[in-house]
This record gives sequence, C-alpha cells and structure tokens, in this order.
Amino acid sequence: MHKNSGLLKKLILFRFFKCFTQQHNCLYLPVMNKIEIHPILEVPVNEKVTFQFEGKPVTGEKGFTIAAALHQAGYPVHSHSLTNRERSLECGIGKCGACEMLVDGQIRRICITKVDGVKEVMEIPRDYTPEIRERDAQKPINIYKTTVAIIGAGPAGLACREELLKKGIDNIVIDNNDKIGGQFLMQTHQFFFFEKEKKFGGMRGFDIAKTLAGDSHEGIFLNSTVWDVLEGKRIAVKNIRTEEIYYVDAEYMVVATGAVPFMPTFENDDLPGVYTAAVVQKMMNNEFTLLGKNVLTVGAGNIGYLTSYQLMQAGAHVKAIIEAMPGEGGFPVQANRVRRLGIPVLTSRILLKAIPNDDNTGIVGAVIADCKNFEPVAGTEKVIEGIDAINICTGLVSDDQLIIKGNEIFGRNCYGAGDAIRIGEGTSAVVRGKQVAMEILQEMGENINYDEYLTVSKEYIDSQQHPIRVIQEPFKPSAERFNEKPFVQIDCLYGFACNPCEFACPHGAITKTSTSTVPHIDFGKCIGCMECVHQCPGLAIFGYAPKKDWIFLPIEYFVEENEEVFLVDNQGKKLGTGVIEKVLKKPNKTNVARVKAHDIHGEALMQVRGFILRKNYPEPVEMAPTSFESEHEMYVCHCDDVTLGEILNTIGDRKFISVDEIKHTTRLGMGACRGKRCIRRLKQVLRSKGISIVGDATPRGPLSNQVSMGELFPKEVRENIITNGKNARRRVDVQAVIAGGGMAGSALFRYMAEAGLKPALINYGRGSSWRNIAGGRPAFSIPEIADIARHNYDIFRELQTIRDVNFRSTRYVTFAHDEATCKALEDSRSWSDAYMVDPKDFAKEIAPNINPSLGDIYPAALITRDCWQATPGRVIDLVRRIGIEKGGKVWEDCQLIDVRKENGEYVVLARDHEKHYIEFHTPHFVNSLGPGADKFAKQLGINTGFYPVKHQAFITRRLPNMGIDGQPLDMLIDRRRYKGFSAVYGQQLGETGQIIGCASPLVEPMEVDKNLKVNSKDFLEIVSEIFVQWLPQLSSVGFQAVWAGYYVEPRMIVDVDAGLLVGLSGHGFMLGQYLAKMYTDKMLGKPVPDYLERLSVNGDGLTEKAFK
Repeated sequence: MHKNSGLLKKLILFRFFKCFTQQHNCLYLPVMNKIEIHPILEVPVNEKVTFQFEGKPVTGEKGFTIAAALHQAGYPVHSHSLTNRERSLECGIGKCGACEMLVDGQIRRICITKVDGVKEVMEIPRDYTPEIRERDAQKPINIYKTTVAIIGAGPAGLACREELLKKGIDNIVIDNNDKIGGQFLMQTHQFFFFEKEKKFGGMRGFDIAKTLAGDSHEGIFLNSTVWDVLEGKRIAVKNIRTEEIYYVDAEYMVVATGAVPFMPTFENDDLPGVYTAAVVQKMMNNEFTLLGKNVLTVGAGNIGYLTSYQLMQAGAHVKAIIEAMPGEGGFPVQANRVRRLGIPVLTSRILLKAIPNDDNTGIVGAVIADCKNFEPVAGTEKVIEGIDAINICTGLVSDDQLIIKGNEIFGRNCYGAGDAIRIGEGTSAVVRGKQVAMEILQEMGENINYDEYLTVSKEYIDSQQHPIRVIQEPFKPSAERFNEKPFVQIDCLYGFACNPCEFACPHGAITKTSTSTVPHIDFGKCIGCMECVHQCPGLAIFGYAPKKDWIFLPIEYFVEENEEVFLVDNQGKKLGTGVIEKVLKKPNKTNVARVKAHDIHGEALMQVRGFILRKNYPEPVEMAPTSFESEHEMYVCHCDDVTLGEILNTIGDRKFISVDEIKHTTRLGMGACRGKRCIRRLKQVLRSKGISIVGDATPRGPLSNQVSMGELFPKEVRENIITNGKNARRRVDVQAVIAGGGMAGSALFRYMAEAGLKPALINYGRGSSWRNIAGGRPAFSIPEIADIARHNYDIFRELQTIRDVNFRSTRYVTFAHDEATCKALEDSRSWSDAYMVDPKDFAKEIAPNINPSLGDIYPAALITRDCWQATPGRVIDLVRRIGIEKGGKVWEDCQLIDVRKENGEYVVLARDHEKHYIEFHTPHFVNSLGPGADKFAKQLGINTGFYPVKHQAFITRRLPNMGIDGQPLDMLIDRRRYKGFSAVYGQQLGETGQIIGCASPLVEPMEVDKNLKVNSKDFLEIVSEIFVQWLPQLSSVGFQAVWAGYYVEPRMIVDVDAGLLVGLSGHGFMLGQYLAKMYTDKMLGKPVPDYLERLSVNGDGLTEKAFK
C-alpha cells in the first residue's frame, strides 16, 4: 500500500463527513462514480490495471469487471442496437448479451469479465468478422460424476449442499459468479430469520453466504455457466474464465438459479441510465460503482426500499420512490427505514418515459403520471428533473429455464429451490434449500428425521407469508417504569418470520413465540442496555432515556457527533430537534446514535424513530406538469429492436396470439436473452389492450449464448472421467468382466466361470430378460436360429435337473391368416417338429373353448412341438448361482460408467451399490447390455446401430387350465399386420394359470426409446380384441398387470473380438444361453458352428423377419 494511504483515507473521510453535513443524508459523492468508502462494506484497494478503450486509456482495478472500469471512467455505452440505439448494462450477470464487447479480439460480456490482463476493449464493429481460433484436439473433456448437481451457489443452493454433506451425499455446485453467495453477495442489510437457535438471523447477506458454504469449498465450481441439459442426465457447463467446456453427470439435479428482474415497458426503457435493481446492486455492492448520483426508484416493495437505502449508503441521493399500486408493498419495517431518511414514497404513480440527455448516453429526467389499474390518467403527466439514473424495482421473474429442461431429462429427480420456483426473501431460499435436500434424501432411501422435515416445511411456508398486522401500536412501559430507567420500544407491529431480538437481549426481556406473533418486551427485565437496538434486521428497535431526553437510534451510515438534526417519525415528518451526542460503534456495523432531544420530552420521545441533518431536510419533490405524447417507439425486445408498433401490426384485430407466431414473425424473443425478458414484458403491455399471449418461450440450448462451435468440435482423445464420491476409485483385477446381467450376460458368466476365468458380472437394474413372457420355440424362418433355439431347449432341460425352474415342454400355435403366411409356416416344418391344423380341428388341437368362428380369420395354424416354458427369474438366478459356485462374482446394483482400452487391457469404471467407484482391470470385457449397449460400444470405437424398441405385455389373474386335455394353454400367435401391430401372442403359465401376452409394434421407429412406464391405449385394445376373439371366456377376465420392456434392434451381434453379445431382439430368453456358450467356446479356442461368424460385427446378423 502507498506510504501516504493513511493520510488519503483520512482525507476521504473528511470529505465524506463534509458532504454529509451539506446534503440531505447523502454520503460523499466520489469522482467518476467510484465508491471509495462504505459504512458496511470494506472497500478494497487493489492493483490498478490500464487498458485501451476506443483508443483512450481507462484504468480499472484488478479483480473488478470491465463494466465497472468503464462506468467509473464515464463510458456507460457498451454497444449499439440494430437500429443504432445506445445500450448499456441490462442484466448485469452475464445472461443477456447486452454488454458484449471485443476484449483483446474476443467477444466477452463485460459485466462478468475482469480487467485482469486486459489490453484493449472496443465496441463490436458492425462488420466484425469472426476469427479462426486454434483448438486443442488433444486436451480431453472432463466428465464429472456425482450424485446431486446443484445449479446455483446462492442461499438455496448452498443450504441444500450443507444438508446433503451432513449425510455424506456427494454433490457438485455450479455457479456462473466468481464468488459464492448469489444474491446474498449484493445484500448489505441484516436478514430476517426465525430460529430456535441463533444461526443466520441478524447476519448480513454476504456473511450468511460464507457460513452456508462452511470451511471447505470442495465441489463448488465457480465462473461456470450451465448452457444445456443433455440426454442421459448430462449437464453441459462452460467455465467462462478459462473457456473450458466440461460436463457433469448426476442422478439428481437441483435448480437454484434465482430470478431475473422484470423491466416494465416504457418509452426509452433501453437508455443508459435505466437499470434494474439487480444491476444497480451488483455494480454498487460488488463492483463499488455508482450508476447514478441522483436516482428515481420505481417500485415500492422490498427491493425498492432496500436498493434505495443501499444507494443512500453508497453515496447517492434518491429523489423519490414511485409505485403504481395505490398502497405500498413489502415489509413495513423496510418502508419505514427509507421514509425516515426523508425519501418520499409516491403511490398510484406510473413511469411513462425516461428523458435522455443530448447524446443519448444517459438520462436527465422522467415523465410520470397518476395511474389507476396500472393505466396512466390523462392530463396528470409531470416531469421529474435532475436525475441521472432510474432504478427499476418492479419485481422478479423466476429463472426457471433449467427446471423446464431438467424436468424433461431428470423427471421427478429434478428439483427447484429458492427464487427459481417461487420469489421470496433470502430466508425462504435457505429453508427451501434444506427442504429440497431432505426430499432428495428421502427419495434416495436415506434415513431422515421426518419431524425435522415437517418443521423445515412449516418454516418454508411461514417464510412465504406476507407480514400480518398483530398490534396497532408498540408495547409501552407503565408510567412508573417509563421514568425509572432507560428502556427500548420495538416498533414491530406485524407478525413474520424473524426473531434475532430474542437472542440479542442478555436479560431475556424479549420473547417471540411464533412466526405469526410480534416480539413482547418484559419491561421489568429490560435494563435499557440497548444491546437489541443494533441487532434488529428491520432497524425497528429504539431506545429511550426520558430523564436525560436521550434517544438511541440505529444507523447504518456515517454521521458526525455534535451534528444538529431534525427528529422524525416513521413517515419522515419533523417532530422536533436534537443533537448527536455520541455514536456507539458496534461490531456488526449497525451503530447506535445517542441523540439528545432539544424540544421533545416525556412520552413524546417515543414517537421519534430517526433523524435527518437539520440543514438538509428535503423539500417536496418538484414535479412540473407536462403534456405527454410519445415521441419514439417503445422497444419491447431489446435484443432485436422489436417495437410495440410492429407487434400490434402483426396481431391486427386478434384478441390472442401464440408466442411462437410472435417470435417467427417479429423475431421478438429470438435474441441472446431467449425471451426471458421480452415475452413477459410483451404480455404485460398487451394485457391492457385486451390481447393475450398464448404460451411461453421454450428454453433452447445453448441457454447461455457463450458457446462457440469450435469449442464443441470433437476431441481426438477420450473423455476424462472424474469421480466425485465418498472414496477414491478402488482397483479390482479380474480375468473377465461381463456388463449386463440379463439371460445372455448371466449365461456367459456361468460358462466363463465353469472355464475357470472367475469373471465379474456387473449388473444394474432389471432388464427385459426378467420381464419377458417366459416362452421359447425352435420355430424360426432361418434354420440357423432354429438350431440355436433347439440347443437352448436342451440347456433348459439340463437346468431343470439341477433345480426347479418351472420348466415344461409346450407347443407354439401360429395362426396363418393368408397364403403367404401358410407357405412360410409350411416351409419351416423342414427344420422343426411341427404340423398344420385346419380350423375344424382347432378345438381338438388347441383349446376346447376356442372361438368356433376363427376359421373366418385363419385358414390354418402351425403347431410346433419341442417348445418350452420356464420362470425367467428362477432361470437367471440358477444360472448365476452356478457361476458363483465356480468362482465368479456378481456385482449387483453396480452401474457401468465408462470403459476404455489402455495398454492392451480393458479399464472398466463402475459404481457399486454403496456408491463407491470400482475400476476393473481385465484382459476380457464383454458388453452384454440391453438398450445401453450402443453407448459403451461407441466408447470402444464400435458403432452398432442399436436402438431400443418398446414392447408391451400383460398378465391376468389366475385361471384354470384352458388348453387341451386339462393342460395350460399353449402359446398362441397372430402375425397379422393389424391396427399398428405385427404380432399378438401369449400363453398360460403352468405355474400359476395366468394368461401372459404381448404385442409387437408394426412400425418399430414409432416405439423407439419410448417410456416403459407408460402404457398405450392401442396396446390394451389390441390384446383385448385378439385374446377375446381366440377365447371368448376371457372377456370377463381382468388384467392384473401391464408392463413393457425393450427389444434391442435391429440385429444380433456375437463377436468375441469386439467383446459383444448383444442385440438379441427380444429372443434373449430363448436363444441367449447357447449363444453365450458358443461365445465362451470360441474365446477358449474350441470349435463352434460356422454360422457364428455371421453374428459378428461384419456379418449379416441372421436377422429374423418372418417369425420375429
């Protein structure tokens, strides 16, 4: 630091105090809008950085943004719109693109780009040509694996993280700011909290943020913006400082992205000098930059009160607060602290126009009018002059784009927290963050204290409630107690969630029983120590010592002792005069001024709530009448300069129009902000014209317009998987790893174990092999597949001798509906034991109660012998037991994460049941997965072309046997292309007597990757129609369950060199075991049938079409 820095600071303080005595409660107005000193915040003195701006030197401070440096230097214009209108900051947090400039030749958003290392900044030229950027094709992309991804490191996100860490749940927090805290970082006031034990209540926002994060910030990724949510629960992120693209894979996603300010439409609302509260607060409290010295605030709610108060603290003068509603909003204590400063609050007033300066680089005034129902009253227009900034505080809009996208990808595992789902106070965000964490823990099956969850839920509800008036005036001491000794009065008349005063009193004189009550003072216990005065977040506790005519008032700005003041009430009305005798400094920087009253005595003292410097009690706001006619178009969309006139011309005389039509005819909502701001603005302005907008903007990726094509250009190296779990990866060396525990994978596990390989079978979930309809047949149109099926028949018979798997020989009855089918069935008899049946023999050969009219539909049927039935779960369980007995190990509920080949061996990353990461090293890896097979094949450079096709199934209640000779009904199959299906089939289970059936979709692409948990009306109707046609008795039989599974299409691959045993197209139960045996035999060098080569990656796959 400079050797004269102490002297400099004293000089600043002197000038500060001098200014305060010369202006109405106004702090020192620093040169070029740089805040040099602040009553609450520590203003750092950082290293200076000089860069060139349009050929002129500009000096900023290291660690602060380019925007701050330009504004402090008097350059508020950052860009020009499509119609050449001057533009400045709009969102202030890097989400809209309004402040994009060329920074050292690269397009950057200067509201989030630091001056560190910057050489040159300039406006983006109209003819700007993008340059070719070099890319590093050898740098791998990082993929982070975690259980919970939290988007937003504000109060809600950090509270959620804190609760998850208590239970040891790994998580990653992603935030686009360079510090944690979100909106809390911008808040200099003490926060309201109602707590059983003091923790956050009375703390300032920036301090709460530090507390929530704890000592370790591990797993918090800053300077990172989420630009999309991709398939497979993959969150796409870009570090806006390093420009690194990376991804986070998570099971749960919490969106705690906060809110964006709402800017109403009015003339010149895009001028430099018109800013939302978010921009004002960020620049003022984070960047130590005032965007104006004489400010008009629009909106008398909590945001309007707080920003006006904070502007005063930072050195600005707030001319007035206007509000379109007939009454004020927000918390009364917040309004009182502003009015006590003499800032007038004008209700039923609306802003019509910002008046520009000569060169449109700022504003000099505003036109307002009286209003009713948000409509201006003609003839009441007035001009407020002498302002250089308008602070828009007209509410917030949830930043919910990621929630909308997340619901599509994560489903019920996507949660919203804080302002992202419901606008509320910081208290509400913290409590909702805790609640979300508890809900995730419940979903995960973790034990939580449910009573605690209910308590937190109640706190969240209470925090959302608007204060309700409980008492008409503050509690007062008795006449005897009044004159006995000093005391305090709590001017808190409304019940809401706040109780720091309870903890503040060292004598237990203050109690607050619930969120709906007000604090109560026991004046018998109160000794007048004044400890509570500086600890009330609402600055609503005042001390009195009547014997000495002393008043103890909370202050959060600089004042000088011995200064003469006017004493005022909560409305800012003069009650008398006094002098500041002493300023009692407090560690939380809410100091206490002891003021001696000159001309107010006795009980009248208790009306005093504040003071204003005597020389500078403000005059009423001057407003000159004016005639108002709109001189310029109102720009609803700032990104593409879309005017209200254009939109009204498009709408014509219609009373409603869709968002999409507005977008595609006018381009409103198609710019960098993606409609987050302008569509809501449009809805508001059209509402008064009786026109409604249907729908909302659809979130489109990339959500942050900061991702270039070059950054997404594919790398030449594999992704780098980074696990974020409880333990480091554990290495396990095995001779073989099989991924997928269906019929084929489990059989492969058995045969490899019997060969002495001691394989590891990793299985996650229950695939189609567990939910098939339990049948097998040798009846195929391809002889080679029929041969595989016959061998499987023998394996099933062998298994039944080891343990009961409910195996029984059955028959398949395939109905022929036309000549072509008859011929194909007849041809298949040459390689199967089957015979044809005429309709007149259906009752004798198939089922005694079969529909006698079936001959009208089917001219014949093929009955195939040597078919079989068995219980899928029992079969798989037995096959695995054999493998385990022979030395293999099953890793159940173990999810495959990644597979790669390095130095001649496979490295297989998986996560086990305990959420620990296992890294298998093996010479043999076999992919025997279902729908996920293609993903991991691609990781090894193999493109299988697989796709999952949804097939639905049903089962009835138990029934008596319905086949011939008192036997269960054989498998019946209808292969007509009928009503969207290519086959309907089903049989009766010998074990239970239930009818179990299925239907195959005719057009497979229509069922690709469909949701297995959703049943279709078409399926329910087709199986009902066909089965009742076959057996009319089934018309009174109810469904017991309906479900679905995937067939992996379009072909089988059994390839030892590629490590694939996949794509069995719904035939895994009837073909998988012998295919696994052949795979093992070939791997061991044993002879296998020649047709196995046709099942290799380069073979034809022996694709069955006719009898699929």
